[in-house]
Amino acid sequence: MKHTAHLPARLVILLAVTLVGACSVLPEPNRYELYRLPPSSLNEQPVEPSATSLEIRAPRADDLTSSNRVVVLREGQRLSAWSGIRWSAPAPELWRDQVLDAFHNTGAFRTLGIRDDNLNADLALSGHLRAFLVDQTGATPRAVIRFDAQLVDRREDGTRATRRFNVSEPLAKNTPTAAARAMGTATDRMAEQLLDWMASER
Repeated sequence: MKHTAHLPARLVILLAVTLVGACSVLPEPNRYELYRLPPSSLNEQPVEPSATSLEIRAPRADDLTSSNRVVVLREGQRLSAWSGIRWSAPAPELWRDQVLDAFHNTGAFRTLGIRDDNLNADLALSGHLRAFLVDQTGATPRAVIRFDAQLVDRREDGTRATRRFNVSEPLAKNTPTAAARAMGTATDRMAEQLLDWMASER
């Protein structure tokens, strides 16, 4: 009788341990494939580099655009994130680094850097990144970038010029790899436009 009286208690303990163990096994966190933009394809320009130093700042953006989600525009002006993938960095930093790479390739400035470099640069390129997304509302998906640029003269502590830039680039296929390539090409095209604009403002 003594043996059989202890059996239910042991059974309860065994069940309790089993339940605790089951509760401690948490689901694995979601895993994403990370994509970066391809290296800039811009080439060196046959002009004398500007002696002016330039700091390129990561632009401001809304909460969705400032994340590393690959934003997609769908029918009905609906915004969502491309499932299963992420950019390798938040979009403003991705854009800034690509523009920096493009400017370096062209040789347009003798001295270039970002805010963390503490350049004490003559000029700063900043602004508002209003869109960095894949537009899937049409027959052909397109990479879309909209940027309100602000050229700041740090020597005079004031804004020298502002301008809005809009660039779109079709995707070869509706795939993450094609989206990254198209976004890289679109950023390069915008970098060219930015260089022409800044040259006219210097």
